[in-house]
Amino acid sequence: MPTTAAGRQNKRRLQGERSRDEILDAAARMMSLRGFDGTSIADIARASGLPNSSIYWHFNSKQGILAAVMERGADRFFASITTPEPEPGDTPEVYLHRALGAAGAAFVGHPEFLRLFVLLLLSSNARETTEIVERVRVRARSNLRALLTHAFSTVAPERAGQAADDTVDFALAGFDGAFLALQANPAVTHEHLMEQLATALSALGRKALGA
Repeated sequence: MPTTAAGRQNKRRLQGERSRDEILDAAARMMSLRGFDGTSIADIARASGLPNSSIYWHFNSKQGILAAVMERGADRFFASITTPEPEPGDTPEVYLHRALGAAGAAFVGHPEFLRLFVLLLLSSNARETTEIVERVRVRARSNLRALLTHAFSTVAPERAGQAADDTVDFALAGFDGAFLALQANPAVTHEHLMEQLATALSALGRKALGA
């Protein structure tokens, strides 16, 4: 049976999506090891097996590749982390140990995205790169604030939001430090680090609540 025009168009679309993913996979892998400045279009072309022209057709520039890599990585990373509702009988300590334990597993599943994010955070100077980092940071802070609000609502619903505001930046720093600790020392486990972070945040939250 001859291929229809719609069938040919659909095949080209699927091939284009596959090529785009191959480029992003190669770029994410290389940039997480070499950084943005240390990775060239030629490097990505060799790693992906696709010509420079295909890369420029999909993304226009290396900056465009970085934006797509980070957007895809952030979507996958945040989709892997859920903010559970408190259960009856939960305290901030119990809730945070459960919720952060689940969140810590995302470190293991998305190392390339997180390594690249840390490299950009430490070295970004271009306005476009800074904007990419800031978008991810705002999203992470918002998710953590929601999680902390849930935790502190178990003891003081009317003041949970304020307690979350008082502790969210420490929580963000704790996640950054935990990821770096995992990269530096293979003997450290994310479960242990998240247990410590949950305990520290519980104490800070109760202090913020005056309890």
